Amino acid sequence: MPDTHDRAGQRVSLIESIITELRIPDLPYPVGQSAPDDSSRWHSTLSEAWQAGSDERVVTHLQRTDAVWSMRQVNAAYLADRIMNVFLRRSGLHPYLVHRAARLRFWLALDLEARGAEAVSEQRPLHRWLDSLQALRGWSRTGGRSDRPVESHLAAMEQAVGEAFRTGGEEPLEACVSDWLEQISHQAEQAERVAQRLWQTESGAAGQRAAEQAVRAALSRTCRGRQLPASLWAFIEDDWRVLMRRAALEHGIDSEPWRHAFRLLEWLIWVGDGNLCGQDRNRLYHVGEQLTDKLVQVVTLVEGRDPDPQRFAPVDALLARRLRDEAVEQEAASIPEADPRWLERPDEAQGDEARSWVGSWYLYEADGQQIRQFLTGFLEETGEVLWTNARGAKLDIEPFRSVRERFEAGELTHLPEAYPFAGVLSDTLDSLQRVLESQRKQREEARDKAREEAEALRRAQEQAFEEERQREQEREEREARERAEAEREARDEAETRRINDEAEIREKVLAEVDRLEAGSWIQLGSGEEALRLKLALRIRASGKLVFVDRYGLNRREILREDLATRVRDGEAQLLSEGAEFADTLSRVVGRLRVGR
Repeated sequence: MPDTHDRAGQRVSLIESIITELRIPDLPYPVGQSAPDDSSRWHSTLSEAWQAGSDERVVTHLQRTDAVWSMRQVNAAYLADRIMNVFLRRSGLHPYLVHRAARLRFWLALDLEARGAEAVSEQRPLHRWLDSLQALRGWSRTGGRSDRPVESHLAAMEQAVGEAFRTGGEEPLEACVSDWLEQISHQAEQAERVAQRLWQTESGAAGQRAAEQAVRAALSRTCRGRQLPASLWAFIEDDWRVLMRRAALEHGIDSEPWRHAFRLLEWLIWVGDGNLCGQDRNRLYHVGEQLTDKLVQVVTLVEGRDPDPQRFAPVDALLARRLRDEAVEQEAASIPEADPRWLERPDEAQGDEARSWVGSWYLYEADGQQIRQFLTGFLEETGEVLWTNARGAKLDIEPFRSVRERFEAGELTHLPEAYPFAGVLSDTLDSLQRVLESQRKQREEARDKAREEAEALRRAQEQAFEEERQREQEREEREARERAEAEREARDEAETRRINDEAEIREKVLAEVDRLEAGSWIQLGSGEEALRLKLALRIRASGKLVFVDRYGLNRREILREDLATRVRDGEAQLLSEGAEFADTLSRVVGRLRVGR
């Protein structure tokens, strides 16, 4: 029970998903946002199609209008078309019934849009009515009386659906379906009773027919082309033929009574035809001694009593005349041809095959019409089958070998088993579920692809930003390096200039120092601590200058390079060159200090 509820719940969910999610190419879905449900336009379009007796698809009608239909309405129309097409294609019903039932797709579309899965539940009038049509699988439109109840109900059903469209309620449809189910149940019971009585009648008649046919075949085999006396022919027709039929009917053609009766028939024909018995007098005497006794034995065996001796008087009289070799007037036996197969026991294999065909409906074409007939049973005694119609009435008795030949020739076809509406619904939903799952997968893949593309775009933007940042950083680093390089080069250049200037100043100062002569004055230091000294001696070999104070005392030796350095740094002054030298030296030293 829980499984049933689970399956029902899954079906409800699936139908709702199909109506709200499915997308089928070339259907008139709304563009962009879903269109609002126009219930009045939807209802009137379906109602007008029903009243017009249209056999077209619901979707075709929607495509003809300029209205904008909601996705739910379009999918309800598509699902109704799909369900009805599958049902009508697989139902096995007569094409006329299919034609009349096809219009219910408009009511089904209206119901699906309004109720969803509830529209196809087993309790709904439409579901019950479509399932009830399986009782008409054997119905053929022949123009006879059997058509009238079906035509009357179809008209009532169409009127009920039209009323349901007009009022928006299902009461007329429910009443019509309930009345039909009761009527068809009564008809099914009546057809079953008729078929049972017919089978009993035909089963009994089959044995009699088989017995009669066996006797005809026996007479055809033994009597055709023979000349017989009228008295003997009358005995065979009036007496022995009846006995043989009884032996075949009560005991069967493979029984001892039948074999003996058949054998004695051959003896009677041999005795009756002078062209046969006149050629062998010894056998004639032998047959004449036993024939009457044998006839009595067979009659006793078949009838269960001793026969009247006068019954065989015509045979005794003929034997006496044959034994006396008297002339007997003869005439040709008037025996029609008969099928010799009636003298053979029915093939067991054929019987087993025929029984496997019993209980099914078959189709054949006659005068452009499709005729349906039911194989009710196999008559073993005759190897025939009984055909009946949907009302259980007899259509034909036909040898099974003929049925098989027609089937193999394609003149007779098997009507497939009934396929209920629930099975059609299940198959249709399974098929659409696969489509829906495929579309969901495609949508999910599209979403994943969009996310991947967005992520790839984001990563590309981040990468571009990072590359731009790196390029900016590299540019800044390059500019910093270039500035540092420029600064370094400037420093190097300044240092070079400074060094050059210092070298130049040093050379000039050295040159000035070298120009000092004995008696030239210098000043070491400045301010109150300044010390004036006079050059007393230049020792050129070592570059030493010997200075003394004005008293000739306080001797001090200074290397020429040291003196030049002191002068350059302002720690010493050359006093002997006058103001011009002092100014020049001051400017050079000042420039040097600024450069440093």
